[in-house]
Amino acid sequence: MAKRNKLMPLSEAIGHYVQDGQTIYFGGFLQQEPFAAAHEIIRQRKKDLTISKCAGMLLADQLIGAGAVKKLITAFCWNPLPAPTHCFVRALTKEARPGLELEEYSILGLNLAYLAGAMDLPYVATKTMLGTSFDEKNRPPGLTNRLRFEKSPFSGERVCLIPPIKHDLGILQVQRSDSFGNAQAWGMLGETLYGIQSCEKIIVCAEKIVETDVIQRDPNRTLIPGFRVAAVVEEPWGSHPASMAGCYDMDWPFSAAYERQTRTEELFEAFLQKWVYGVDNRRGYLNLLGTERLQGLRPQEYWSDPVSYGKFNTYFELR
Repeated sequence: MAKRNKLMPLSEAIGHYVQDGQTIYFGGFLQQEPFAAAHEIIRQRKKDLTISKCAGMLLADQLIGAGAVKKLITAFCWNPLPAPTHCFVRALTKEARPGLELEEYSILGLNLAYLAGAMDLPYVATKTMLGTSFDEKNRPPGLTNRLRFEKSPFSGERVCLIPPIKHDLGILQVQRSDSFGNAQAWGMLGETLYGIQSCEKIIVCAEKIVETDVIQRDPNRTLIPGFRVAAVVEEPWGSHPASMAGCYDMDWPFSAAYERQTRTEELFEAFLQKWVYGVDNRRGYLNLLGTERLQGLRPQEYWSDPVSYGKFNTYFELR
C-alpha cells in the first residue's frame, strides 16, 4: 500500500501532469469515463494530444471538437444512442485545416495492444484480425494502424502481430480510492485494467475517498495500486453523462441533446460555452444539471453479498 497522500484538486492534477503533445489513455468502457477530467483539459487549453480510448464516444468527441486532439487511437467513436459524433466526423472530413489522425483497431485488437503495453511485450500474436477489413489483404484506403501479418515460426500459419500501445498518462474515474491512490472499481470494466497499466503516470478521479481500511477489506476490487498513481482527485459525478455502477445511471436524454446541439461547429461552441468554459469546475456543471435531474439518475441499491477473506494471525514454527 502506498503511504503518500496524493489528494489534490482536479485543476492542479491536470495542470501539473497533462502536457501538450502527450499520449493519454482515458479509461472507462461505457461507464467510468473521466468526463470531469476531460472538461478540465479543455478549460486549460491543452493541445496536440494523442488520446487513446477503446470506446471513443462523447468524451473523445468533445476533446476533438475543442481542438485538443491531434490523433485518436480507438475502436470506434459514436454517440451511445446510437448516433454520429459530429465533431469526430467533421475532424475526419474537413479539408480547410489539418485533419484528425486516426489509428483504428477492433475492440479485441486494441485490448491486446494495451495488454502488450502493460506487460512490455514486443507484440501479441493472434488470429482475430485475419480475413477482416483490418487484414492487409482486404484493407480499405484510409484505414491506418500498426498491425503486421507474418508467418508463425512454429506452424507456418499466418498470424496477426499486434504492437504494444503505451501512454505517457492515464486518467480514470473509479467508485472509490484512498488518498494514497489505491483505487477500486466494479461493474463493466472493459479494457481498463490493461489500458491503465500501460501508462507511465496515472491520475485517479474517485467518486469517494475512503479510508485505507476499506480498501484492504475488499482487495479484489483494487484496480490500481497506489504506488502506480501520481495524483488522486475526489470528483463525485465525474463520469456524467456516462454511468458509474452503483452510483448513477447513464443520462440518455443528455446524449440525445448532445447529438442535436453539436451538428454544426457553431452549435458545438455554444455547448462548450455552457457546459465547459461557462463553469469553473464540476460543481458548477452539476449546478447546471440540477438536483432533481441528478436524483433521477440514482439507482436503487442492490448490494452484493459480503464474503470473508479471513484474517490469519496464527504462525507455525518450522522445526
